Amino acid sequence: MSMAIAAMVAWVVTASIGVYMLRTWVTRGGLRLQRATGAGVPPVVVFGHASAALTGLLIWLGFVKTRSDLLAWLGVAVVAAAIALGVCTVTLWTPYPVAVPPAATLAAVPEATPPAEDGTVTDKMIADLLADPFPASRRPRLKLAGLVPVAHGCAALTTFMFAVLAAIGAR
Repeated sequence: MSMAIAAMVAWVVTASIGVYMLRTWVTRGGLRLQRATGAGVPPVVVFGHASAALTGLLIWLGFVKTRSDLLAWLGVAVVAAAIALGVCTVTLWTPYPVAVPPAATLAAVPEATPPAEDGTVTDKMIADLLADPFPASRRPRLKLAGLVPVAHGCAALTTFMFAVLAAIGAR
């Protein structure tokens, strides 16, 4: 039964990360933008993924309470469907690199202008240096937003593994 509890805890962690991502998507206008432009992930996929995951969690809670073999395997099937919709979501959301044709690359490069010979660039640099001799250094910011979906996916796979092992052990 401890594997069932581990699956339930992993499921709650996964759902918590998912609720955070869904809330962020909705509050930042993702739903409105998708409806207005048709670009991005269709809301039916996003909400279908979330609904399947939460339905599976409710089924799993029923399994933990009753220890019913049927509920265990039904929970595994529903989490598998939620993971499949999650993979669809990631696939639709992930931008793919686009090859730029060589002609467009050359056209985008501006013509080089010869350096000024009258010293105006140097004078400006010296004036800037005298105005602020020790400019504040900018520390690079870590961009951790991409780790949230990765953590969600890893937690989902962990949930699936624990659920399958608990369902096997339920017999």
